[in-house]
Amino acid sequence: MSNLIWKKKVTEPEVQLSERDAYVLEKYTRRMKKFDEMIKICCCWVGYDVLLEFIPIFGKVISLMFALSLYRLACQCELPRSIKRRMLYHVSIDFLLGLIPILGILLDMLYRAHSKNARILRRFLYERAKQGSAKAESAALNVGKAQHESLSDPTSVLMEKDRQIQAAKKN
Repeated sequence: MSNLIWKKKVTEPEVQLSERDAYVLEKYTRRMKKFDEMIKICCCWVGYDVLLEFIPIFGKVISLMFALSLYRLACQCELPRSIKRRMLYHVSIDFLLGLIPILGILLDMLYRAHSKNARILRRFLYERAKQGSAKAESAALNVGKAQHESLSDPTSVLMEKDRQIQAAKKN
């Protein structure tokens, strides 16, 4: 009986990403945190993206250029067309919401397109490493659709919730 108490749980080894994918994911996440989740004010995360909103049009253009550089960084992982399309959709919605004069600042804080794209990229890369490209694509496109998400949670918490959901589906 005492052997069972001290016995370690056998955990599945975590899937290892390729060197390139791990580098791109780490760099993307680091940049996204600066741009979307620098500090938390009240119930929302604020980063450079929101701060650039205070510069009327040029700030949003600078923000769009940064978003497209993040997109190009993600494309180094040879993403399928549907994932690229979803990421560009989030970037374009973020840009269009930011063009609304005063309300756009609040909407931009709440939408957090770069955080959504980071979750999609992370899910796709890990699923591709586990299963292959076709299943990974469908899993990545379903990120965040299963449950209601809290707007104030940082991306790292949301990514952890995604991992737990995937582990529950396995069992």
